[in-house]
Amino acid sequence: MVACSSATEEDPNPAPEDTGFGLNPAPNTDRSNDVETDVFPRSTITPSAEEVTKPESATGSDANGYPPPPQPSPLPEGYEIPAALPTLNPYPEASGQLIWILKPVGEQCAETPATPDLQTAVADMIAFGIPVEASEMAELEVCTACGCPTSAHFRLQIDSGYLGNAQVLGWVTEN
Repeated sequence: MVACSSATEEDPNPAPEDTGFGLNPAPNTDRSNDVETDVFPRSTITPSAEEVTKPESATGSDANGYPPPPQPSPLPEGYEIPAALPTLNPYPEASGQLIWILKPVGEQCAETPATPDLQTAVADMIAFGIPVEASEMAELEVCTACGCPTSAHFRLQIDSGYLGNAQVLGWVTEN
């Protein structure tokens, strides 16, 4: 019998057609000629006791070779350290005594005030948990220069137990 076949020989193990879904074959990693230089466990170099106790030749350094920490500058004579602002008390208690507090509407020469009107000032105080008993606008005598407060001031009546929280928000007691 005679079989019909092509004149070229076919590969007995043909490579599968690459459809993009399979894995690529692993690269040839024949490293038989390479010399293995990495050894496990690796050795650790430990300095001698003399090297540890003897600092490097840095002047003014501590035993570990670090420079000394900077020294604070002395304050000028007559300088007063400003008092820290009180912190917001999350649980203020009403004392039953009502007081008036003031806050300027804005600052002279400034474009827009942070609190535009009396209703917003009252709403801000209530939002911080400070009940307002009464509110009004007051005109006070102030300096006339940029940076000075405006003559218009918000005037609120609150319980004295909430004064600390009002001061944190920039309010002052009326004298």
